[in-house]
Amino acid sequence: MAEFKDKLLDHDSDGIREYDNPFPEWFMWLLYGTIIFAIFYIFYYGFNYGSSIQSGYQAELLTDYKAIQDYYVANPVVPPTTSELLAAAVDEKALALGKDQFIKTCAACHGDQAQGLIGPNLTDPFWIHGGEVAQIWTTITKGVPAKGMPPWGRAFKPEVITGLAAYVRSIQGTNPPNARAPQGTPVTMEKLPEKAP
Repeated sequence: MAEFKDKLLDHDSDGIREYDNPFPEWFMWLLYGTIIFAIFYIFYYGFNYGSSIQSGYQAELLTDYKAIQDYYVANPVVPPTTSELLAAAVDEKALALGKDQFIKTCAACHGDQAQGLIGPNLTDPFWIHGGEVAQIWTTITKGVPAKGMPPWGRAFKPEVITGLAAYVRSIQGTNPPNARAPQGTPVTMEKLPEKAP
């Protein structure tokens, strides 16, 4: 290419002449290389001979999901006993922890006094998913995805879940203003233990 010099061609249009000024040789080899690469790429990925980015992502997603499930199986969320939950419902520290978390994550759907907004009223004796304290703990832990309630069992520490269940149990019968109409079936709540003096 070093000996090549630009030259005028015989083409002439209204006095305009054409220069023969080709691209550099290295650029042409780069162009030919990308064309060859594109042909192989189209056949390899276009006709599903190779894995696509999407299938690779799906495979990684399944691997990660399995790892999470294996972790859950190896580290199950162990529910406290009913007596432990009832004791927490009269424990000031557990109730404060539960109330604080309720205001942060539950009030948006259940109201700041649990009177019910999008979610049901949690202060009356009517329950959709069970109103015994152990059932409340399970509902908080597993959530109700079909109704838009996420499972909080892996998002919060066990003592926070216990505090939430205890707090919800402790506000039974508070009759807040503008409470949502009852939903579900009536439940006879367990009797709370006496508060420690």
